[in-house]
Amino acid sequence: MIVKSHARCILCVRNAIEEKYCKYHYDALQSLKEHYEIWRSRYGELSWYDYLMRLKKNNYTGKWVKEVIEVELKKV
Repeated sequence: MIVKSHARCILCVRNAIEEKYCKYHYDALQSLKEHYEIWRSRYGELSWYDYLMRLKKNNYTGKWVKEVIEVELKKV
């Protein structure tokens, strides 16, 4: 019997679909990227790091987004 192993999301146990994230964490990453441009248009010069930090501190930011933020902050 051959068992195929699927890549797992780096943040949870679900199967990864893109960039090492499951569907939910990948959607969170895409949302972060899309909304970054909106924030920049409102705040002017806003670095990716500052944007992520603002969202990380925001009580209304969702759990999956905050988990992705932690990974993204390590890249900055």
